[in-house]
Amino acid sequence: MNGKRSLRLLGLCLAFIFSLSLLTGCKSRPLTPHKDALREVGKVGDYAVYYEELYFLAKSYRTEGMSSEELWETVNENIVTNYAILTLCEQAGVQYDDKQLDDDVQSFIDSAIESNFGDRGTYIDDLKLSGRTDHYARFNAKVSLLYDKLPLALAEKGEILTDEQAVCDYIEKNFVRTWHFMLADNGSDSAVENLADAAEALEALRSGSTTMYKLIGGKYSLKNGGINEDVLIPAEGYTFARGSMEKAYEEAAFGLAVEEYSEVITCKSELPSGEYVDCHYVIQRLPLDSDFIKANYSKLYDSYTDAVVAQRFEEVRSELEFVPNDFAKSLDIMSLEPVSVGTDVFTIAVICVIGVIAIGSAVTVLLVIRHIKKKSAPKDKKALSSGKNGAK
Repeated sequence: MNGKRSLRLLGLCLAFIFSLSLLTGCKSRPLTPHKDALREVGKVGDYAVYYEELYFLAKSYRTEGMSSEELWETVNENIVTNYAILTLCEQAGVQYDDKQLDDDVQSFIDSAIESNFGDRGTYIDDLKLSGRTDHYARFNAKVSLLYDKLPLALAEKGEILTDEQAVCDYIEKNFVRTWHFMLADNGSDSAVENLADAAEALEALRSGSTTMYKLIGGKYSLKNGGINEDVLIPAEGYTFARGSMEKAYEEAAFGLAVEEYSEVITCKSELPSGEYVDCHYVIQRLPLDSDFIKANYSKLYDSYTDAVVAQRFEEVRSELEFVPNDFAKSLDIMSLEPVSVGTDVFTIAVICVIGVIAIGSAVTVLLVIRHIKKKSAPKDKKALSSGKNGAK
């Protein structure tokens, strides 16, 4: 091997190392779950339930003062959700190519990282903070994507109305429209201060000191500085049927007269970040008549189909229950051991390969240098010899 070829090989090795290092920066590559995360804790219907989900739900729903029995009850109620969706998808005949589903899950995670976290490291930090694994996050993404296929599947089975007047009549009878002021117990927030601000907001609304519009827009000051945290609330409010919101919220909303305000309602809600926390609401019921429905028909039709899907979902969920196994029964639900978010096996493998190639490259450099010196030595010797002859 001549010097030029040796240097070319060295260059190729270094280029390969560089390309591998770029691969390790992929922002949403799946993390391999730890075996403890995938330990089975029971079943819902025909589906196995894993420790990673039990841990996340227990961590998310536990509140100060809650007993073990109360936490188990809450977890049991919510742990059937994903499997009720999967069961309904089977019943409705949802079709989704496996390869396409995997690709769409990848795109889902990519989009979540880009819009909510900015980079992969922040995403992983959030997984650790919330108690989720990457595997469980991807499972939830899969369930969400399958759920989105349900309206079309049910329409093909004739379970969704298509006549406009029939749909309008259904919405007017079965929907409610609301505004609300909301404070969430997230971050370093004080639940006591949030409740006090919510109560103060309610008093100001009932006395006429402010309006819901001002509260939503942050144009009314509360003693503890509370500001509406539902920044996504539409200008026209939320229009929904039962099964679309948290149960306590729905019960309060449907129990109000038009323009009436609810008491302060507290329930667990999911924030845009995916975090489940206690949220405190003051709800105002708004008018919902045929003119409003027709003016917003396109959007409300989607809400109608969502309501039909939600109703079918509730029917399926009511027939399912979580059946814990002996391992789950042996656990202290109040102090479950945390699980790893997952291991980046690919990166570890690449780093090992890079290390091997780097060592090989270093050896190659030494061999090239020795080869070049070896070839140069006779010329140098000859030159010295010639010099001596010249001196004579």
